[in-house]
Amino acid sequence: MIERIKEFARQTWQDFSRGRPGKRFQSRYYRRQKASPGRFGFRRVFNLTLGILIVAVSAVGGLLPGPGWGTAIIGFALIAGEVLTAARFLDRVEVRLRQFWLFVRDIWNHSWAGKVLVSAAALLIIFAITYLTYFLIFAR
Repeated sequence: MIERIKEFARQTWQDFSRGRPGKRFQSRYYRRQKASPGRFGFRRVFNLTLGILIVAVSAVGGLLPGPGWGTAIIGFALIAGEVLTAARFLDRVEVRLRQFWLFVRDIWNHSWAGKVLVSAAALLIIFAITYLTYFLIFAR
């Protein structure tokens, strides 16, 4: 049984990763709708409920150090498998994040000054998030 689940997860990931950036989540949505038609099936309600629960817990956990926002991505992906609007939104976000990553990578690879600039920006962002978290939790 566990081997079957592993194989299913591997196959699902391969199908998703082979998809074209900017269309992956929509393709996944259409595959899921074709596999289990019906508006309010158990699987659809379960995935939506689980996705919303994971996003909510991650939003609270995102204020604390740890994998809060990393797990939120899993929740958003579950929701996107059941809601076309969410799938389209995640496709747009993926394309923009890829563009931003290429921009940062080009700056990093350009020179030592680029490495210093990217490192300083990352440290500034980490400091701001840490300060905001501290302020929200301990400020009175």
